[in-house]
Formats: sequence, structure tokens, C-alpha cells
Amino acid sequence: MLSEKQKQFCDYYLTTLNATEAARLAGYASVNPEAMRVKAYRLMREEAIQEYIADKLQHKEEGMIVKQNEILQYLSGCIRGTETEKHITVLRTGNKGAYEDVIVETDLVLKAKDRIRAAEVMAKIYKLMDNYKEKEPVIIIKNTIPRG
Repeated sequence: MLSEKQKQFCDYYLTTLNATEAARLAGYASVNPEAMRVKAYRLMREEAIQEYIADKLQHKEEGMIVKQNEILQYLSGCIRGTETEKHITVLRTGNKGAYEDVIVETDLVLKAKDRIRAAEVMAKIYKLMDNYKEKEPVIIIKNTIPRG
């Protein structure tokens, strides 16, 4: 079980990625910088602190990484037209320097080209387009000029 000061140390470490600075910010005192480095080193060696930091990092990474299912849901929404795009318009009223701006935010359905692109990406994911390959035109030149 970690003390409140140790939890603060861990949280500061996760922010700064510097154990000595995290120890100082958490309120650990020392007479000189070398003693603070030693204290930080000892804190980082404690198993409970290592587990706490590892757990926090795992939760942080889980929230940052897009899951496969999220990608498929987003692409499906694009294709079906349920995903929207924010469009911001500034409306200006008034005259001669006494203007008042009003910001209007509207949701627009994705354009056809964006929906088609989402469908192409989805088809690639499901390997529906593996057999379809755009063929480059082949030009055959027959030389019928007599050599002589």
C-alpha cells in the first residue's frame, strides 16, 4: 500500500519522467542534490511503486490507442452517413465598427467522395479488393518500317 506522498511521487514521475524532479515535487527533502537522486532511485526500486506506475501507464495507453472495433464502427458510420463533420460559420452583424460576431456550428453529413473513400478503406481491411487491380494500359508498337 502506497502512502499519499508515494502516490504523489508516482504521479509526478508520470508527468515529468524524471524521478529526482518527481521526488522534489512530491515533497521529499534532502540537503543536497545527490541525496535527492539517491532517494528517487530508492523510491523507483520499490515494488509497490513500480506496480503503481506500470498500472497507470497501462490505463493511459489503453485510453490513447484506438481499438480495431472503434475504427470499423467509425468507417461504417461514414459509409452509412451517420458520421458528421463540424462546420463553423461566423455571422457578422452591425455596421461602421460596431460589429457583433456570432459563431454558428452545424453538423454536415459527409460528402459522397468521403463516404466512397471510407468504403474503399473498409474493403481493403476485409480484403475485398485483393483480386481487383487497376491495370495500367499496355501499348504495343509494331514496327513495319522496312529495313534496308
